[in-house]
Amino acid sequence: MIIPMLKYSMLCHHLEYKEFLNKLYELGVVHIIEKDKDEVDNYRKNKINIQLFEKSLKKIAQRRNITEAASEGPNLEINILPYIEETEEKIAELEKQKGRIEENIKFYNRWDNFDLESITKLNDIGISVKFYQAGIQKFKKEWLENYPIEIINEDKSYIYFISLSYENEEIDIPANEVELPGKSLNELKQELQEKTNEIKRLNKELDGNIAKTLYILKEQVETENRELDFRYVNANTEKLSDEKVILLEGWVPETVKDKLDDYLEKEDIVYFMEKPGKEDKIPILLKNNRFAKLFEPIGKLFSLPSYIEIDLTPFFAPFFMLFFGFCVGDAGYGLLILIATLIFRKKASAALKPILSLATYLGAATVIMGLVTGTLFGVNLIDIKPYPLKKIILEPLNLFWLSIGIGGLQIIFGMIIKAVNQIKQSGLKYALSTIGWISLILFAGLLIGLKQLNISNEIITLVLKVCLGLSGGMILIFANPDKNIIISIFSGVYNVYNVVTGVFGDLLSYIRLFAIGISSAILGLVFNQIASQFLGMGVVGWILFIIVLLIGHGLNIFLACLGAFVHPMRLTFVEFYKNAGFSGGGKEYKPFSK
Repeated sequence: MIIPMLKYSMLCHHLEYKEFLNKLYELGVVHIIEKDKDEVDNYRKNKINIQLFEKSLKKIAQRRNITEAASEGPNLEINILPYIEETEEKIAELEKQKGRIEENIKFYNRWDNFDLESITKLNDIGISVKFYQAGIQKFKKEWLENYPIEIINEDKSYIYFISLSYENEEIDIPANEVELPGKSLNELKQELQEKTNEIKRLNKELDGNIAKTLYILKEQVETENRELDFRYVNANTEKLSDEKVILLEGWVPETVKDKLDDYLEKEDIVYFMEKPGKEDKIPILLKNNRFAKLFEPIGKLFSLPSYIEIDLTPFFAPFFMLFFGFCVGDAGYGLLILIATLIFRKKASAALKPILSLATYLGAATVIMGLVTGTLFGVNLIDIKPYPLKKIILEPLNLFWLSIGIGGLQIIFGMIIKAVNQIKQSGLKYALSTIGWISLILFAGLLIGLKQLNISNEIITLVLKVCLGLSGGMILIFANPDKNIIISIFSGVYNVYNVVTGVFGDLLSYIRLFAIGISSAILGLVFNQIASQFLGMGVVGWILFIIVLLIGHGLNIFLACLGAFVHPMRLTFVEFYKNAGFSGGGKEYKPFSK
């Protein structure tokens, strides 16, 4: 539901204005009425810039794993951006040096950790030791007979060998000669440790300074936010009586008005309170029960309702949950979603818990619809003899008609909401045409249903036909209540075509529920069949069987959940909202507060 708003006009003496604003900021209940468009646009641009900056600070903190405990000592005189750039360049250069040292250490490992001093001594007495590597395919066994070489090591790609010769003796071996490191293995290990320690020291120093700077920047952002909010309020005030009296206007929800009233009366501040008028742009504050509140973010993706409308969140929430379960259509997938969300919800942050709670409901709906469709991880439950719930499993054709039936139910429900909204906004006569369509559809459906059931009763049939005639009359006569009856009838005739084709097209849109659910079940079945082909291959076959199942069903769950979120949103925002007469365009209630 939409919380009723009250318009407050508050008069304050200019000497008390600063203290007055500070108190309003602490109370945090007044949504300021905008008057200076240029200042409002400027305010919004600055707010967006601050929000982007705050996101950047969070990313820096997360990337460097900085904790709140590291933010002590805010008196840091450092130009943080050049410092970060310079320090990260140093760290990058040290990482490169460390990489080269590690490569040289790997060189020693390839050559069985030879002693560099011994090689140097051999060179001093005139014996040349050279190091070579050759690809396994390129190395010839004849080399061992034709050249004074010795194989030291080999891996999957290369053979590593050395040659021994006198300094003045020339040996032409068709392989790549490898240069020796300039330092011994112990020297390299010591240097590697020094570089590692220096990198750790710089990272620790960098993290500490960033943390301290973030502490300062967070305070600056809070100060800037506060100053910006106060400038915004000042720009939307009116100065009266030679600027000695200041008028401030804003919207306050009825549910929290007592907090503001107590303060204004205690401080003897003059104020006027009135209910909103038709021309007022009233902010929207939603209040729903615990279940419907979880679906508010979905509704906000499209638009908030206008103030004079009915909030559709509690009305589309059960349908959305049902649609999601219909589209995924696998009890096993639903069970996974349900268990995963219940586990992660215990450790999730306060901001993430509502999303996980929503996913829990969607998972539960998927389990129920999976039992109706008879699918569990791609397995057709109707083929399992001991399965006790076979009676509730629906055949594909019945699922097709079920999707149409659910769509028809939501469309009629949307029309009923539209009629209620029209009565609320304009009066009964403006809703009579919509009521006519509702009764026409219901009576026509009842008449067709009786014929399908072979129930014939002349009196009942006559009554239904009379009701159909009256419904048609309401549709035509009250199509345009503000005009005379002839113009209204012509308008009604024109609307008949639009409504009939529109409702028929809307009904066909709900077939997507059946199609997506069936495609998800078929994909699960296909992955099961592919995996089962490996079962006759022993242990390797069982490993491949498990891998194919995990990858296949993981991909299917992702695709099914993606479709099960997008398509119900489309049915909600297009078919349901249209038939409910939703206009939207509401602006969210944002009080002047911390």
